[in-house]
This record gives sequence, structure tokens and C-alpha cells, in this order.
Amino acid sequence: MNPVYNKIIITGDAGRGKSTLAEKLSMKLGIPCHSTDDYYYEFKFFKPRDRENALAQITKLYQEDRWIVEGTTAWLLKPGMEAADLIIHLRYKNIFHQWFTLFKRYLHREEETLKGLLILMRHVFYKRYGLGYKRGKMTHLEFVAPHKNKLITLSSFNEIDEFLNTL
Repeated sequence: MNPVYNKIIITGDAGRGKSTLAEKLSMKLGIPCHSTDDYYYEFKFFKPRDRENALAQITKLYQEDRWIVEGTTAWLLKPGMEAADLIIHLRYKNIFHQWFTLFKRYLHREEETLKGLLILMRHVFYKRYGLGYKRGKMTHLEFVAPHKNKLITLSSFNEIDEFLNTL
């Protein structure tokens, strides 16, 4: 018998498919999905919200019975990690595959800019390897490690599809 998941967090590498997986799970399980971006930004990717207000709003969501939250903002995910029944970590096997996917996304999205792509590519490099302004900061792997008893790491689209088929 498959376990029942009512509170799910999806995190991981940029461009890996967190939003897409959240939407698919939402449709399959009938659970509303939310993005940390919606709590972090007042105007998406331009104007951040007040941190205290954003944290209060998402903490209220985490008290509900059923939710799916996807994103990478650790301080918005952290309050939900304990409450989650399942934490899904989406990861690229290597940085080159991630960069290639981000480049393809740039080519297909009108709102993407070359400058934005280059900034994102540098950011994911720093984040993955703890370099630059991310030196000494927690990586995704370190962030999810304390919750290994309810953690699933998926590294390919086949693994994601197989997981969805088990539900």
C-alpha cells in the first residue's frame, strides 16, 4: 500500500522542474500547490515582500491540513520541513546538464534575458559548489539532509515519471 502524502515540499536545483512537478502532484492528489516565489515577491522577480510578513503568511499555510509548496528559498521552506509528510529534492546530476536546460528555457521564454540567464548560471554554480557569495552557506543537499527519513531525491525526468506513477 502506498503512503498518503498531504503535506509535500519540493525543492532543488533551478530549472529542474519543481513547478511542473508541483502542478502534476496537485492535479493527481487534489492538493493545492504554492510557490515560495509567491510569498517572497510582491511583484514576481522584481520587488521582494517584507520578510517578516512573507514568513508569517507561509507559516499560516503550513498549519493547514493539505498543501504542496515548491521553491528554493530556505527561510520560507524551513518552517514547513518538520510538518511535511514528504520532501522531494530535484537535482541535476551535473552542472552542465543544468546550464543546458537553463539555456533551452531562455530560448523558449520571451521574458527571459541573456543578462538574467548569465546571472542565474553564475548563481547556480555558486550555490552548487558553495563558492562566491554562497561561500559558507548551506547547499540544497545540506538543507534537506536532516529530513532523510521523509526525503526522496530525483535526478532525471524518468525518475520523476516513475515516482508519479507510484502514487
